[in-house]
Formats: sequence, structure tokens, C-alpha cells
Amino acid sequence: MEWLVIDVIRLRSPGRFMLVLWAGALKMTAEVASSVDVQAGDMLRPVQDGEYLVNHQAGQSLKAISAVRFSATHWAGLKKISRHVSCMVKNTP
Repeated sequence: MEWLVIDVIRLRSPGRFMLVLWAGALKMTAEVASSVDVQAGDMLRPVQDGEYLVNHQAGQSLKAISAVRFSATHWAGLKKISRHVSCMVKNTP
């Protein structure tokens, strides 16, 4: 099943992202590790063992670390925390 990336949070750890994914009637939140920048609008195609190709590009893959059913409340909290942490990092001398 292919997944459409709806929203992205870049985590502090390099190459780590939280994603909102949609496929048909399913909407999920997933933490992934990726060597490529993942953006809203990207398509994820399963390969094997939790690995996905980004936009059908052989050299661009990511690995799913965890996934849960989407919750708007949970996602809003993650976005708020990520903005707060991002502001703290930018303002650190």
C-alpha cells in the first residue's frame, strides 16, 4: 500500500521525522529514519521489512521506526513541542 505524506515534523536527531500518512481510509502517524528530506506530498512505496521508497526513487528510501493511528490532538501537541524546541535551539547562544 502506498502512503501519501500529509504533514512532516523534523526531529532534532538528524534524519529523523514524524509523518502524517494517508492511504485510502487509513491515516497514521509514523516516526521514520531517512537520509533524504521528506516533504508533504511525497509518496511512500513499501519495499520490505518497514522500508519505503520515497517518490519511487531507488536511491531515496526511509525506514519506519514506529506507527500509530492518527490523532489530531496528539499531532497538534507534537507540532507545538517541535516549534518550542526549534525556537529554543535557535535562541541558544
